[in-house]
Amino acid sequence: MLTAVRELAEAAERGLSLPEIVAAGDDVVARTREMLPVLRDAGVVDAGAAGLLEIVRGVAAVIAGEPLPAAPELDERLGLEAIHQELSRYRYCTVFVIEGDGLDLPSLEDELEQLGDSLLVVGDSNALKVHVHTDDPGKAISLGVARGVVGHVEIANMHEQAIEREERLLHAVPDGEPASAVVAVAAGSGNRALFESGGATVVDGGDTMNPSTSDLLAAIEGAPAGDVVVLPNNKNVIMAADQAADHSSKRVKVIPTTSLQAGLTALVAFDPARNADANATAIADALVGLATGGVTIASRDVRLDGLDVRKGGWLGLADGVPVAGGETFDEVVRAVLAKLLEEPRGLLTLLTGDGAPELDGLLSDLGASHPDLELEVHEGGQPHYALLLAAE
Repeated sequence: MLTAVRELAEAAERGLSLPEIVAAGDDVVARTREMLPVLRDAGVVDAGAAGLLEIVRGVAAVIAGEPLPAAPELDERLGLEAIHQELSRYRYCTVFVIEGDGLDLPSLEDELEQLGDSLLVVGDSNALKVHVHTDDPGKAISLGVARGVVGHVEIANMHEQAIEREERLLHAVPDGEPASAVVAVAAGSGNRALFESGGATVVDGGDTMNPSTSDLLAAIEGAPAGDVVVLPNNKNVIMAADQAADHSSKRVKVIPTTSLQAGLTALVAFDPARNADANATAIADALVGLATGGVTIASRDVRLDGLDVRKGGWLGLADGVPVAGGETFDEVVRAVLAKLLEEPRGLLTLLTGDGAPELDGLLSDLGASHPDLELEVHEGGQPHYALLLAAE
């Protein structure tokens, strides 16, 4: 994937047109089949490179005003050998950030290339982010220390990760029904799609449109497992979910999630190979570090702890508590973000709803002020809230 990123960027820097850049991407993806023996033996291309290219292809089609290309169809069903991952030549995936003055990216790249592969160095003369696979992460970090202040260090043992991944993939191969399934309540077409992509059975609902106990019970009974985890995703749905669980013929665990953001975090922690109790424990651990926010239009005057928001003005909430108000969306969402990002965060997810203003300026400022913060933006389509946020 890093090779595809580099060659696509180089094609753009050469001034090639979008179709030519896509063609260059097709070429590099095809060549990935020969870059690793495991890909050559399985007869497949690198999934990360192929996925990246499809994103670029879609962007190029939209800019050109052309219809999105149809997804390619598989000529044959792939077996387990196609997802087997041979251990990397190097053991440690090493990531860190260097801050300083006059940082020389090319010279750092030259030295790091001697230590491993999958090298990527990005940034400018004041800050560089390094990614490299190596057997000597200490030496790689020392090269950074010699140039400036090193921080945000992450070192992962890829050999252990590869073994765990293969075990999980083998366990996920269909062999009867899964140990447990998920039923989630969601509002908005985009949010529904997010939950469904994670394998959840979705029941429509949310603020002012709570599903009935019978709706939830039907979804639970139709879920493809004997154990079912229910994510109400709204405090007003928890009671109906509990009642549905009491009347179900299955083992049901209701996780009292009170927001869509919490539900999506819970879904990431869910594993169909675990039973409901084990999933409940894993989800509870995942939710500990979650902070949520939202921006909406005040439906009434709000006066709380010095906050005064008139009906019809923008209202910002953090973990369900009003924290900001104002006449413009921008000032309110920035106040909410300041609250959510008081503690160090690694991931910020934004779900846009009905009437959401453009976020380009906000996202640009976030990238500059929090360069290590990963950003995900999805068109949630939820009513009432122009924006929902989750910081992890």
